[in-house]
Amino acid sequence: MRGSNKLQSVATEASPLLSYESSDNSNAERYTRVGEAAKKCLLTHVPIASWLPKYTFTSLLRDVIAGLTVGLMVVPQGLAYATIARLPVQYGLYSAYLGCFVYCVFGGSKDVTLGPTAIMSLMVARYANGSTLLAVAVTLFCGIIQLTLGLLRLGFVVRFISLPVISGFVSAAAITIGFGQVKNVLGLKNIKRAFYLCVYETFQNIGKTNLWDLLLGSVCIVLLAILKKLNRIQKNEDKGNTTMQRVCRKFIWVVSTGRNALVVVLAAAVAKAVQAATGHLDIFSMTPEVKTGIPDFKVGVYKLYCYAVEPLVGLKHGS
Repeated sequence: MRGSNKLQSVATEASPLLSYESSDNSNAERYTRVGEAAKKCLLTHVPIASWLPKYTFTSLLRDVIAGLTVGLMVVPQGLAYATIARLPVQYGLYSAYLGCFVYCVFGGSKDVTLGPTAIMSLMVARYANGSTLLAVAVTLFCGIIQLTLGLLRLGFVVRFISLPVISGFVSAAAITIGFGQVKNVLGLKNIKRAFYLCVYETFQNIGKTNLWDLLLGSVCIVLLAILKKLNRIQKNEDKGNTTMQRVCRKFIWVVSTGRNALVVVLAAAVAKAVQAATGHLDIFSMTPEVKTGIPDFKVGVYKLYCYAVEPLVGLKHGS
């Protein structure tokens, strides 16, 4: 081994071209390793670069069906979550679809929940207090914290959160949100949002229940439960089934999958028909008018500082 190394060094000294070739080979290997590391980093942090070149037309059709199915459910859910967060209802729609475009590029898990949730809406209502600017500020700070945790690879921290703590928090939030919607089903107005006050004033004013709201809300709940049950019925696919049977099963599947949007449309049609028949516009408690379009993309730096940053650092507005 020593003899071969000595011969190689002697040959290199005798021929400078050999030294150039070895240097070029080492640089090429170095560049190759750097390129492989850069490619691996790109595929890890931008997953769309790995699956987009292999994307097929069949996958596109499946994604279109999945997108339409989820979209039919997101619209009424977004309106409801915005109501829980005490924000204009259009903000529920904004938050429902905007994150999907970002996660399409940077997302790496199919199990992550995107858009608003009931617990998230409840917490936003607590801190934003009905202010859209404060809601945007809370969202911004949450995004900064999550981005920092992601860059520092601190995802393992969630493993230290006790499961009973999470279960208790989720159960308490479910009770709070669930009972908070009772006043809407009963058509009661001006009920406090604090849980104990909400319970007390709901029972205190239960005699003022709007029977039309109660009837329509109860029918919608029952209809949703029936359609959800239909969606879980196991389909026994048999080659002997007729075309009519397959069409009916597919129709039931489509109706049960888009049950949220279907119930919203039917309820809106019933409310409109009853109002037209009776001539009274205040029979049902209607959703506020939804602003069309999307908001302008702008950064209100001064307003954001005055209403969000100053209270955090303990400064007085205008000082």
